[in-house]
Amino acid sequence: MGSIFRRKNIVFYALALIAIIALLAYLFSRLAPGIDWREHYEHGSRSPYGSKVIFELLQSYFPGEPFRVLEDSLRGQLPDSMEGASYVFIGEALFVDSADISSLLAFVEAGNQAFISSKTIPSLLMFHLYPEACSLAGYWDDYFMFRDSMARLNFEHPSLRKEGGFPFKYLQRHRPAPYNWSYIAPLHFCGQESGLVAIGSLNDSLPVFARAPFGAGYFYLHTTPLAFSNIQLLEETGLEYATRTFSHLKPGPVYWDDYSRVPEWMGRRSNERLYSASRRFSSESPLQYILGQPPLAWGWYLLLGLGLLYMIFRARRRQRIIPVLEPNTNTSREFLATIGRLYFLQNNHRQLALQQMKLWQSHLREHYFIQARDMDEAFVEKLSHKSEIPGDAINKILLLYRNIHSSSFVSENTLIEFHRLLDDFYKNSK
Repeated sequence: MGSIFRRKNIVFYALALIAIIALLAYLFSRLAPGIDWREHYEHGSRSPYGSKVIFELLQSYFPGEPFRVLEDSLRGQLPDSMEGASYVFIGEALFVDSADISSLLAFVEAGNQAFISSKTIPSLLMFHLYPEACSLAGYWDDYFMFRDSMARLNFEHPSLRKEGGFPFKYLQRHRPAPYNWSYIAPLHFCGQESGLVAIGSLNDSLPVFARAPFGAGYFYLHTTPLAFSNIQLLEETGLEYATRTFSHLKPGPVYWDDYSRVPEWMGRRSNERLYSASRRFSSESPLQYILGQPPLAWGWYLLLGLGLLYMIFRARRRQRIIPVLEPNTNTSREFLATIGRLYFLQNNHRQLALQQMKLWQSHLREHYFIQARDMDEAFVEKLSHKSEIPGDAINKILLLYRNIHSSSFVSENTLIEFHRLLDDFYKNSK
């Protein structure tokens, strides 16, 4: 009887383990490998919600002007004299202390400007921008939110406003998903006393872009950093919206804040508890935070369950389990094609041709196991032998590529000719 009971237990645990593995396999199969879908706004990242594109576009908006990346706290880094300069922050939340606020206020008061696009705004800053006269309309209590997968942004000024607005979607793994869109409560615009002036709206009713004068300069508060992420700027609508948004800034030196960016929950938590000391994280333990987030809590419980099952089965067997390694999936071609669309919209023929060359080199590695590092005669002969393409055709591709690589400007006809040569290779190669 004891052996029968033990066998039943083993069958039960085995079925439970199979069910858990099947659930995990289904969940992880929905993930896009190799693509980081976190909303982090890092200026060096090409991921969907990085900010590399707007980082480079800002430099083109103000050609010839100094562009400085701030990698430390604001105190001592921002000038307190009139330079016509712009402070730019794009991220989920801005984490600053009282010394940073003082430095930023002195910077704007001198006649400069600050553009802050975040889903929450420090209460320490709004204490100076939102006067007590507005308390009758309502005390300042951070940005509000509503949940949807799509929203339309627009401007108030007739010269910037667009009929139908600028539609934006929130995507996760290439699919629309619900998103918390931040906005400024209309009651906070209580007349001239508030200093806040709405210059942009969401769905034609909720303010998302406001200007606040301070001293001789201006603060520009934008509640939707999602509009300036890489994936949004791949579309012509997103590029047009970004161009019109930053037309509010006067030309001059730019200070890009790469240090003060933190997750949204940390920014809102600091507002709730009014942290005014130096940068530090929430006092709650990591486990408290994990259990307070439903997706992380489920992952934690699954991890504990798998650990328990592993201990049970490990005690019954001595042979080491051989793990099954999934083959790596190459997503570089899909990503390069996406970047190519961006270069095409910008009429950057040279960069688009270079991206096509990278795709061709990737094709050679995958199909012929040839590394296109030294594209010499031996490379041409080896590729011609494997692909059955004449060496003259391959030499034409390499010659035109070298001309494109060494040129600073590439015409549309050159790009078309380069595309035709590569297309002939794809069609006729074995």
